Amino acid sequence: MTPYTYQRGETISLALDAITGDPAQVIAISAAMKAVPPGRSEASASASFAASFLVTPRAASGDDPAGWTLTIPAIVSASLSPGAYVADARLEVAGGVIVTDSVAIRLRQSVSA
Repeated sequence: MTPYTYQRGETISLALDAITGDPAQVIAISAAMKAVPPGRSEASASASFAASFLVTPRAASGDDPAGWTLTIPAIVSASLSPGAYVADARLEVAGGVIVTDSVAIRLRQSVSA
């Protein structure tokens, strides 16, 4: 999995597209990321969240489907350690719960911050 790379102190922003189904049927959505220990490819199930994303609905626009923008503000990313992280989202819909595939995030130390 190719990681999305950000600098510490930079806003982390990911798009979660509603590729199938009606996004209006989503009752609740949350997203978080956990640190991945060196030498591993996954976070420990018992590890605490490194950060939670702010979730903002996004309307369809042109070829871009409706969905959500997942954001970790710059002030929060500045407090995180450089390294590897994984993130996913949990959506509650009328028919149950959907957990997205994980995405890899690499956080690097900024020179200017």
